[in-house]
Amino acid sequence: MPFRLSCVALFLCCCTPTFATEQDEQLEESPAIELALPCQSADEPCVTDPKTPSANDLKEIVLPAEKNSAAEIPITELENAPAEPVWETITLLGNTLPINSKTTIKWYSGHISGGFDLATPVVVIHGKEPGPTVCLTAAVHGDEVNGVEIARRVVQNIKSEDLKGTLISVPVVNMDGLWRKDRYMSDRRDLNRAFPGDINGSTASRVAYSLFNNIISHCDSLIDLHSGSMYRENITQLRVDLTIPAVAEMAKQFGAVSVLQSSAPSGSLRGSATKVGIPTVVMEVGGPFTINIALIETAVKALRSYLSSIDILPHSFFWSSPQPTFYASQWLRSQQGGILINKVALGEKVNKGELLGKISNPVNDQVEILFAPFDAVVLGRAEDQFVSAGYAVYNLGKRSNIKELEQQGSESKKNVVKQNAQEVGLTITDQEATETTSPSEQQ
Repeated sequence: MPFRLSCVALFLCCCTPTFATEQDEQLEESPAIELALPCQSADEPCVTDPKTPSANDLKEIVLPAEKNSAAEIPITELENAPAEPVWETITLLGNTLPINSKTTIKWYSGHISGGFDLATPVVVIHGKEPGPTVCLTAAVHGDEVNGVEIARRVVQNIKSEDLKGTLISVPVVNMDGLWRKDRYMSDRRDLNRAFPGDINGSTASRVAYSLFNNIISHCDSLIDLHSGSMYRENITQLRVDLTIPAVAEMAKQFGAVSVLQSSAPSGSLRGSATKVGIPTVVMEVGGPFTINIALIETAVKALRSYLSSIDILPHSFFWSSPQPTFYASQWLRSQQGGILINKVALGEKVNKGELLGKISNPVNDQVEILFAPFDAVVLGRAEDQFVSAGYAVYNLGKRSNIKELEQQGSESKKNVVKQNAQEVGLTITDQEATETTSPSEQQ
């Protein structure tokens, strides 16, 4: 045998045992496989031999992957797996705020009476762990001071290490009005009808633009604190548009606080924020110029309940009554002017025909007696004062279910759209009005 062939033969003899050994190891690690041997004749039964697989059968053997290895997870699942949330510093109003911090920064809202800029404090609690950003605003109207105290109490005892997410509080939006003890801005405009604002517009529009773009745009949800106007007072309640699913869901997280169906007025902070995808509710508490501690404490508990419900805060809050309570409401107006004397308390339940109050005319001594037109809860009322004819005296809430209120809200929006179209000489169908006011578009 030539030398070259002898070397090849020697190489094959040496390698063959190694290959067989690797196959044996594979078979030992894999489950036992029974393979059928070919039958020698039709009369001879076929037998199986689990130890002698053919070469073709070896191709079918799949070694088990190690437990929890990437081989068990399809590539598509790996590609679509959500990334771990990145929690890092945030930048607000030119300030970089670290994780696990509580900071008060300054917001310069724009023009203030006399041409001076006055800094508004903004409290930012940036939590230790990832979570949503919740914003709290108060005193959009300068005469509504209950909200200022509510905002202060909510952030006062919250520690950043207990927070999952970020809480931004603007306790005084309308600093101009607060200093002058005036509901409106110095240009006599209602700030809550100027959103989202205009950088080149009126005083109110400029302040609205600054707040909306520098602060509100960072929010995942917003609670806007208000009080009654013109010496009227409200029990602690939420004003929400229940036709918008995200807002309706948000309203359920505040504990046993009354929820009143209300479409957002044009130009309001609530409506403007919701339109850009930030679910927003208005919380009404008490009346103007005054502080009502009992109502404030209820509001603070409701706000902390909301933060707990969305897992920003770890604490839970117990409410003795179920939540939420939905109301449709109706204002009862005076038919004559005079001195109003209330006979029912704020939040009191009244039956149809029950006495609400009396209005005595000091000129002709005529007395108007006001009765409840239906079974209701007194959600709001005018304080004892002199009122004119047509003055909104009692806001009466009628218990309703959420589906009824959603339907009422949709009908109300449809009527507004049709009325606006008629004012510009257009005629639209009910279907077109419904499409224009669809909840998906409003969010």
